[in-house]
Amino acid sequence: MNWTGSIRLTSVLKKGRTIVKDSYHEGAFKLSRPVFLDGTSPTYFLIHVGGGYVGGDCYQQHFCLEEGAQLTLTTQSATKVYKTTGKPARQETEMILRKGSFLTYVQDPLIAYEGAQYIQDTTIHMDKGAGVLLTDIFTPGWSESRKDFTYDWIRSKMNVFYDGKRLIMDHLLLQPSDQLESILLMEGYSHFGSLLFIHDELSDGIITELEEALSVLGQQTRIGFSRLPTRGLMVRVLANHTQLIEKVFAVCENLLRSRVLQKEVVFYRKY
Repeated sequence: MNWTGSIRLTSVLKKGRTIVKDSYHEGAFKLSRPVFLDGTSPTYFLIHVGGGYVGGDCYQQHFCLEEGAQLTLTTQSATKVYKTTGKPARQETEMILRKGSFLTYVQDPLIAYEGAQYIQDTTIHMDKGAGVLLTDIFTPGWSESRKDFTYDWIRSKMNVFYDGKRLIMDHLLLQPSDQLESILLMEGYSHFGSLLFIHDELSDGIITELEEALSVLGQQTRIGFSRLPTRGLMVRVLANHTQLIEKVFAVCENLLRSRVLQKEVVFYRKY
């Protein structure tokens, strides 16, 4: 397949520090130099040099963390998907996390504009003892008619394999023709977010503490928790503003970093 943008990154733990062993990018994808926001592990910004995704665009990401490596990846800005003609825009991401490694992958919102069709396919292979924090936000973009939900559809697939066994198979389809504002779908909300966290040190007490911390935001959002068979959870959020979902995720990340990872709060300094 001819990729519109492709990026590959492999990190290793060497002398107590995480370094990038190998990296490669081409097309519309670029990778920033490392920034040490918490003083211990590097943060890399994933940069898209085009104006946005259009019909037929295909993007590939491959991230590998060797044993003990700790790394943060985040996008530089929101991903914009414009009207697609012919084929949908597509992004495929594969993550391989070895024992004792931990990947933080915080994505800015994906904005789907009028007539957009988008497929996101994420596969995570984790060894026992590996961990991950991953976020996703999907929002509708501006349309000439000024109506909500004018994109054609967003399809997001995520498969997580833990210690060789399938842990999660999640398939999200947001399709306005299905009346997203109705009960059991978006229920009048326009923005959707999800957060995945897996770590051996996550306890029931910390999950309860997180639920209590988020309860004050429940009046403006709908927040749901799903506990995983392993030590992990999935948080789902419905809201009408991107900033509300980002606020929920900030509470989650800050608490999980301090209580589980024993690390300081990070400010990504994007804006």
